[in-house]
Amino acid sequence: MPTTTINDVAISYTDEGQGEPLLFLHGLGICRADWRPQIEYFSKQFRTIAPDFRGHGESAAPDTDYSIPIHAADVIVLMDSLEIDSAHVVGLSMGGMVAFQIAADAPQRLRTMTIVNSGPALPNDTFTAKKMLWSRLLLIHLFGMKAFGEKVAESMFPGEGHEQLIDTFAAQIASNPKKVYLKNLKSLWGWGVLDHLSAIETPTLMLTGDNDYSPVALKQAIVSVMRNAELVVVENSGHGTPIEKPLETNQAIEEFIGRY
Repeated sequence: MPTTTINDVAISYTDEGQGEPLLFLHGLGICRADWRPQIEYFSKQFRTIAPDFRGHGESAAPDTDYSIPIHAADVIVLMDSLEIDSAHVVGLSMGGMVAFQIAADAPQRLRTMTIVNSGPALPNDTFTAKKMLWSRLLLIHLFGMKAFGEKVAESMFPGEGHEQLIDTFAAQIASNPKKVYLKNLKSLWGWGVLDHLSAIETPTLMLTGDNDYSPVALKQAIVSVMRNAELVVVENSGHGTPIEKPLETNQAIEEFIGRY
């Protein structure tokens, strides 16, 4: 897979197909390979691009700061290097946060954005939010990345019949460098672009599993504040919707971006 230097960091990415650019952004602790069902489907009619964020997958993992604005800046420079003025962007979890950051900082770079099981902020000013972060940090520090990976994978794919997915993603998350993962994890809490939300004009699809970490009602509230957004709920799906329900995910994305 091609690799290029972005903001002094080697970033690996997938670039397949021809047509309008369609950019896929993965979640925390996983990588671009998890978009394979989408890339195989959409590369028949779009130029599909999926980077590994710095510190993930086959990209370099420098001992520097990590944050949503840093990942967003990397994506914009990658688009520049690939001579892409604007693209349809699909982001899962942390990747959805990065898409929101781009919508706030450089909206002209987005034709549409599809936000999958994510949102425009992750507050750190409530007991519930702090408890969620502390519990994850404690699990990592006490039991290590292997046990943490198993816990996260189980929460991503609730219900029965997902044993293989859980094993695969538990191993993938466990393979992350602990120090880099912790930097990324800590950077998410307190991040947000809520001040920009009502001004974002980018056509937006909020795509959520009905069993995602945050309730459907919260996603609907976000859509209600935005100028040009809609909500689609994928039934019997947790946090890993594109992986767990690729057919439903692809159909929702295709129908949405086909209007733009």
